[in-house]
Amino acid sequence: MAGRRHSEHGPEGFLAATADQARLVLDAEEGWPTYDAGLEFQGLAVRAMIQTPAGDYLPDIPTALNLIWGALTDEMDAPGRGSPEQDAAAVRHMKQAAVEWLAVVDSPVDRATYLDRWVHEECGYRRSL
Repeated sequence: MAGRRHSEHGPEGFLAATADQARLVLDAEEGWPTYDAGLEFQGLAVRAMIQTPAGDYLPDIPTALNLIWGALTDEMDAPGRGSPEQDAAAVRHMKQAAVEWLAVVDSPVDRATYLDRWVHEECGYRRSL
């Protein structure tokens, strides 16, 4: 993981690492450097999910962040994507997600609202019935 090192064990270290990664997304140059930082954000979430003991439910925050950043990076690399206009829109979307994450990362209520909105409204995943 680029940036300052944080323990990814436990919610405190994970949340601090996500804040660092969001800053890297914001600091990245437009285009593929932002995409690469977005992929690293998704990788951070996946690594946290992998650390979940067998038989336990996957933790909500890393699971939602994996869905979000997977969808955001798909906006650039999915089949049929890749025009300069689509790439620019995808970069704006990633940077918007990063800005908003930094605004809510320290508040459990605001984090839950962000994750719900980004998973279902921004990224288009259907809600469970």
